Amino acid sequence: MAISAITACTTTTPEGKYLDGVHQVSGKGKKSEITLEVKVEQGKISSVKTVSHQETESLYLNAERLFSEIVTRNGHENIDAISGATYSSNGILKAVNALPRIDGTQPEYQSVGPRSQAGDDDFKLQWSIQPRLGVLKGDYFFEDARFRQGHMGSMLVVVDSANPQDVILAEFNESGRPNYYVRLYQNVPKRMSEYNFSMGKKKGTAWVQSALTMEKLMMEKDQLTFEPNPNYDAKLGNKLTEPNRLKYLGIDIVAGASNSIQQSMIPLTAKIHNRIQQGVSNEFFYQKAEKLLDEKGRWTGVTAMLRLVVDKKTKQITHAHYDEIFADNKQEISDPSLKAFYRQSKYDSINYGEPSRIGFNVMMDALTQHLTEGGSLFYITDLPATGDSGTYAQTGFTKRSDAWDNYLNLAKSLYQQMRADGVINEHLSSQVAK
Repeated sequence: MAISAITACTTTTPEGKYLDGVHQVSGKGKKSEITLEVKVEQGKISSVKTVSHQETESLYLNAERLFSEIVTRNGHENIDAISGATYSSNGILKAVNALPRIDGTQPEYQSVGPRSQAGDDDFKLQWSIQPRLGVLKGDYFFEDARFRQGHMGSMLVVVDSANPQDVILAEFNESGRPNYYVRLYQNVPKRMSEYNFSMGKKKGTAWVQSALTMEKLMMEKDQLTFEPNPNYDAKLGNKLTEPNRLKYLGIDIVAGASNSIQQSMIPLTAKIHNRIQQGVSNEFFYQKAEKLLDEKGRWTGVTAMLRLVVDKKTKQITHAHYDEIFADNKQEISDPSLKAFYRQSKYDSINYGEPSRIGFNVMMDALTQHLTEGGSLFYITDLPATGDSGTYAQTGFTKRSDAWDNYLNLAKSLYQQMRADGVINEHLSSQVAK
């Protein structure tokens, strides 16, 4: 919707950013046009007040906290939305963007997200958590075990069914121990959660960077085992110039997860390597990842991913996981309310809230249980937030989650591939031809 800018009165143009005067400007909020009265003196904003709006009153009052920042910054640039009032905040900032400028320009407004709980705008560390797009399949191996004070490490490896020496996927994850000193991260998976931002701010490196480095090495070199360092001395662990601090030869990885790599990832992968060498492969792995597009065919900044594991003998699902993963950069995420979750996934994020008002992880854990107990890929009406209940008090959720439609789309596609390969039992549904 176009943003209107109506100048109530304009005086002579002084040096400054905006035209002097009292201006009425408007921007679209969540439920209505928000109209502001903005006073400009000597090219600078001196006051902002609301003329009209039909937003939720309590949320809009919260968003009005932006007024003082707009005056201080003399504009809307570099101001994030108020958490919980993202749309109203963007309506206010859009309106300010519409103020008439001295140079006659009218910049395009870029929506902003809420003040990030995960990372600030000046967070410089880079990494990517994006899954490989399309279908990925092969023999599945998985090991997990607790290590060092109770952290849970897990290792997933997929190899080519025809050539087991070809490592198609290597993925390490770790959950904080149940008694972790930071309560927020107790039992929280680290790979795609806020943990990496928190650690990055404190130590200058993110946990996931080490995992990604090792995974890339394993896949590029098809290597799952590493030689121990015969002169390893655990007491030298913090001495970065001492080669004997390394438990494995040549593995001088980013310090952020050195203990995790050496005490969990490599030992778990060695177990998997032994299973592969022994020809022990009981399960097939199938994954499909697909970018979610808007009605104009543009990427929303969210990627859907479904993983299914089936027993080779029974052809029944033994593991299933669906997730939606946010882009690596805020700018790529179109919904301003989701920008704060960049480089995280809905399942692993601590702060992400599903609009249906039930945890995304709760929904997907229920899906996993449903499928591993023999439930259909497509008959999911007994799962949380698959329908509009309209009453949070009775059911704990209020409306159908869009995630279920995204899941069903991937499930249909992946199921057809698996049926063509003859690896899964039939799952009847009106959505899938018999």
